[in-house]
Amino acid sequence: MAEAEVETEPPAPAPPSRMGECQVCEGEEKNPGKYRCPRCGTVTCGLACSKAHKTRGEGCNGKRDRAAFKDIREFSDADVVSDYRFLEETLLEKDRAKRWRPQYADGSDAAARSERAPASRKVIALLTQQAKARGTTLLCMPDGMARRVANTTFYDRRRDVLQWRVEWLFHGISSASAVEIPDANDDADADAAADAVAAAAAAAAKAVDEKVDDTTTIAAALRRHFEQGPGRAARLHQLRRFTDALKALDKGDGGGASICVYFEKHGCPANAKRYHRLSLENTFKENLAGKNVLEFPTLHVAVLPADAGKFLEPEEET
Repeated sequence: MAEAEVETEPPAPAPPSRMGECQVCEGEEKNPGKYRCPRCGTVTCGLACSKAHKTRGEGCNGKRDRAAFKDIREFSDADVVSDYRFLEETLLEKDRAKRWRPQYADGSDAAARSERAPASRKVIALLTQQAKARGTTLLCMPDGMARRVANTTFYDRRRDVLQWRVEWLFHGISSASAVEIPDANDDADADAAADAVAAAAAAAAKAVDEKVDDTTTIAAALRRHFEQGPGRAARLHQLRRFTDALKALDKGDGGGASICVYFEKHGCPANAKRYHRLSLENTFKENLAGKNVLEFPTLHVAVLPADAGKFLEPEEET
């Protein structure tokens, strides 16, 4: 007896989606929507449509804008929880950045760079403009660089004076106490002694003037570092070769040693440096005219004729 054929009923149609149809599917038949974009609310039916939605038009990243405005009448408990979590994430990032921040020793240059707020573009533009009006090209470094942080150059609007930060390097200072020169008993000792003498000759003492008016002469600013006073005996002893040259200059001894001030030419290779010789009787404004200054001028003080070969002047352009 043949088995009776069992009639199967067709499956019931799927209930309509509460989200409606997919807004990305193409064609007459569209799949029911399953997902809604958290950012723009576009309804999609699957991964393919979701990716297509993010690449069409302006492109949606699919991430909810937690900072977007929402009417207070539309606020729900979920929105309050979301905002609370957003604030927690912000505090967590702040704490993480604080813990990751490098720790520097108090009083160090690195600590000063980390604590000092960057100069505004308006201040930098003003300094650059005033330097250009005086014939000087001022080059500023990015924020955080040691030379940028140390720069204290200031423009006094009331007096119309540009106050430069000036760094002085006194070359060939007496450094016998700092450099030990061995006895030259053999060739090796002789080479070591020669190296020690060269190190002593290359030593330089550093002095800084935080603010010097550009109307001040080089000689007037330089002489301040040789003035006698309490606690300056060791410093003056270290700079005695310069004080002796100044005394000879004041006495009008033309055949004796003389002090010269040099300013390094910007843009020269490290192995072929050139220096501009500045006039002691002229002001900073006159001496820096036509020159490039990186943040602030660094002046090299030397004694001629002993240091004549250390500072080569730039060749004259033809």
